[in-house]
Amino acid sequence: MEIGQHQAITVEESINNTFNLIQERLEENRREGSQSKTERETISIGRVPQNVKRISSRATEPEMVSIGPYHRDKDLEFQSYKWQFLDSLLSRTGQPQSSLRSMTRATKELEEEARRQYSEAIDMSSDDFIQMLLLDGCFIIELFQQVCGSDDSANNNSLVLMKPWLIPILSGDLLKLENQLPFFVLLDLYKNSIHKVTGAKYIFVKWKALGLHMQAINFFNHALPRSLESFQDAGQLPDLLVTRHLLDLFYRSYCLPKRSFPNLSLTVKRRWLPRLSYLSYLTNLYRRRSHELPRYRPLSEQSIPCVTRLRHAGVKFRPQKGSRGNFLHINFHKGVLEIPPMIINDFTSTILINCVAFEQCYPRPTRKYFSEYIAFMSCLLDSSRDVTLLCDDGIISNFSYNDNHVANLFKKLGKHVVFNIRECYLKNEFTQVEAYYSSNWATLRRTYFSSPWSTMSVVSASVLLALTAIQTIIAILSYKVPHS
Repeated sequence: MEIGQHQAITVEESINNTFNLIQERLEENRREGSQSKTERETISIGRVPQNVKRISSRATEPEMVSIGPYHRDKDLEFQSYKWQFLDSLLSRTGQPQSSLRSMTRATKELEEEARRQYSEAIDMSSDDFIQMLLLDGCFIIELFQQVCGSDDSANNNSLVLMKPWLIPILSGDLLKLENQLPFFVLLDLYKNSIHKVTGAKYIFVKWKALGLHMQAINFFNHALPRSLESFQDAGQLPDLLVTRHLLDLFYRSYCLPKRSFPNLSLTVKRRWLPRLSYLSYLTNLYRRRSHELPRYRPLSEQSIPCVTRLRHAGVKFRPQKGSRGNFLHINFHKGVLEIPPMIINDFTSTILINCVAFEQCYPRPTRKYFSEYIAFMSCLLDSSRDVTLLCDDGIISNFSYNDNHVANLFKKLGKHVVFNIRECYLKNEFTQVEAYYSSNWATLRRTYFSSPWSTMSVVSASVLLALTAIQTIIAILSYKVPHS
């Protein structure tokens, strides 16, 4: 009896020990999880996922200048010019030593926060890391000033302006996810240098807080031109203030919502906006109710037919004129698909790949505008024939690649994007295009009018059928009505 009790106590003690060990490990794991979650939320500069990098390593790694710690050891052409650009920026201030000291002190204060922005531990000493931040940051600021600044006398000998073909390459390097500096570092260097520069140019003077932001966007516009009018709306510009790096700034500038009521006076806004808000409430209520009703046809695998098949169904393709250079704004209405014109070259393929990588790496939930755009276009461009048709329509301008390369680029990217169709900004376009393609009229066109030969066959058959019917009617009438 005593032996049995002793064994029971031993088993119970073993269970308690195991329970305590598991409980301690759980608590430790929760603490680590909470800490790692906080660390992940601060990360803004990560590595490009391997599935995306395999599409084009050239589009994800710097070609001419490395920025930040990930590719700092690469011997690139513009590395030696960084010191020249730093010297040029300091000379603009009129107080080189004082400016350099203030920038060094400011950068030192940001070191710890800057290290936390990277997804990997940076194996650099404090001095080397601060020197890298200062040197790379001042290079970027001076580059923007040489290309976009108004001090013409200082820019006459600019290496970049003497070789304008460098701008798209440098722009591409500055928009690669692995080639970034935290934007707050750039802002601090900008505040400690550019405000002392005689003739420093602010784009949109009323938004001086966005001086560096707008100068960066203006710089990238040299590689991919678009209208700057969309940034003048006071309701949109503050969103740029929370940018984390240059790629994030470029991304946000494309994902800004379309302007609403841009030309209304204050009186009209006060009088009509409340009424329009109520109307919007009723519209949203109707939409919620309509979601509960059965749909005409659900989307099949978030896919739509390619350009060639849509053309056979009667869909017309037109370049959108009011997009102001933002190629994300696609619209479908009454059988017409309007797509903003886009130039496909090394720069645009670089921004597409890196913006998709940025959406995959960003730790917080975000609208995946570029992934959704890629998904839509990859459905349309199933073959080189589809690319050729959009080129003929003036939607795609293909100077650097052949049509087959463009189709493969979108197809490869499309395989690696994940998005929720119900939250997609192109949800209506996906739904309406497929509904139009599945309509009776579109089916009739695909079946009987897909080519000139099939059209001629249908017309010939119709004429033959009509003649046969007429002949039959005449025969019947002649049989019933005897000759006089």
